[in-house]
Amino acid sequence: MKSRLPPASWVKPESQHLTLAFLGEHDESAVEKLAPAVERAVNGVKKFEARLKDCGFFPNPRHARVGWVGVMPEDAFRQVANAVRGALKETGVAFDEKEFRPHLTMMRIRDPWPPACIETFHSALRGHESAPFTVERVTLFSSKLGSDGAVHTPIREFRLA
Repeated sequence: MKSRLPPASWVKPESQHLTLAFLGEHDESAVEKLAPAVERAVNGVKKFEARLKDCGFFPNPRHARVGWVGVMPEDAFRQVANAVRGALKETGVAFDEKEFRPHLTMMRIRDPWPPACIETFHSALRGHESAPFTVERVTLFSSKLGSDGAVHTPIREFRLA
């Protein structure tokens, strides 16, 4: 599908992730502060089977800046995000509190795409559903922006129940 679309900054498969809470800049001591609370919080959430399903654009197809693929079941992902965010609030570690919208970012679009290209993306992924996979942990990543995009380094993992 990529070859039939205008230029975009596609997320490399090894960098794809679902952001539960974006922490921004913090020094390393924040990890030790938040880790026990996040571990307790996500330990109260059961692991679950998930799928990638459907697609869309943020903020909307007419003004597409980000192309995404949805994740299901949304309620289970929201439960994990709420647990993590609640733990962060409990510890006082600041994070971006925008509404959580469960998705995987596929690409970022700099220049507007014509409607036919938006439809090409939609028609390629609309109705598609991946094989199931198990969501069993939350990973805290450090992210450094480099010339080839962001490099995400795992710092700590927290297991779901």
